[in-house]
Amino acid sequence: MSVKPLITGVAAALTLLVATQAMALNPSRTYKQRPDKFNMKYTEVKVPTDDGQATLNVWDFPAKTKTTRLVLIAHSGEGNMADYLRRVDALTATFNVVAFDYRGFGESSEFEIDKNMYLYPHFQDDMATMIDYCRKQHVAQFSVYGWGIGAGLALGVGYGRPEVVRIVADTPFFSMEDLERRFSSWDEPMEVPFAGYDKRYEPISSLDTAPGKHLQRIGLIIGSADRLYKLADMQALQKKQKGKLVDKDIYVVENPDRLDNFQVDKAAYTAKLVAWLTPSAK
Repeated sequence: MSVKPLITGVAAALTLLVATQAMALNPSRTYKQRPDKFNMKYTEVKVPTDDGQATLNVWDFPAKTKTTRLVLIAHSGEGNMADYLRRVDALTATFNVVAFDYRGFGESSEFEIDKNMYLYPHFQDDMATMIDYCRKQHVAQFSVYGWGIGAGLALGVGYGRPEVVRIVADTPFFSMEDLERRFSSWDEPMEVPFAGYDKRYEPISSLDTAPGKHLQRIGLIIGSADRLYKLADMQALQKKQKGKLVDKDIYVVENPDRLDNFQVDKAAYTAKLVAWLTPSAK
C-alpha cells in the first residue's frame, strides 16, 4: 500500500473526528470572563425552568442607546454564554439582549451531559422558559436569535409563540429523525434523543403549523462548507413555510474553514443580523 492513500485516509478520518467534536455538546461550567471585564453593563438573574427541574443563569444586557427592542439569544452548546460576549456587544448597539445558559452549562443547574449528544429534549423547556421570562420581565414582543442547536430551538420553540416578532436561525437542525439519518453515515455518529423531544417543536414540524400572531420574518444562515447542512437544506426549510415568512435571501457565509459563521466577517454578519431582527414599523 502506498503512503499517499494512507495519509489521505488518516487526514479524512481526522477531519471527520474534528467535525464530530465540533457538533457535540461541549459545556463549560466556568466563565472564562464576565461582562465586567469589558465594562459591559448587565444584570445576572437566576430563572427557574417551567418544568421545575432546573434553574438557568441569565445575563440581561441593556442597549447602549435606550430602546424597548429586545433580542433573546440561544447559543450552540459550545462552552457557555461568556464565550459569546463579542456577539452580545455587537447587538447591544441596537437592542437590549438576554443571554442564558442551558442546564449543565455555566452557572445554570447541574445536569449530566454526554459529550456525544447533539442536544437534550430538556433544552426545549429551557428555551420556552426564557421566552416566558422575556415576556414577563421585559417586553410583550421581541426577537429570537440562535446558532447551532440554539438555531433549531429558536425556530422550533419560538415559531408558534405570540411574543416572538422575528427569528434568525444560523444552521438550524430539522428534526431528531433527520439528524439521526444524517449522523448514521459518520464513522463516529452523534447521538440524538430517541424519546422525550416534543415533535411539535422540531423546526420541520413547527413550520407546518400556524405561526405566532406577531411573527413578521424568519432569517436563515448557513456556512458554505457546513458538514451537516447545505444551502439546499435551508431552501427546503424555506419552502416548508407556506406563508412566505422565511426571507428569500438565505445568508450563505463563505466559510471554507468551518469557523463559527459569526467569526468569518463579524461586521457583515452583524449587519445582516440587525436588519433581520429589527421589527417592521406598525
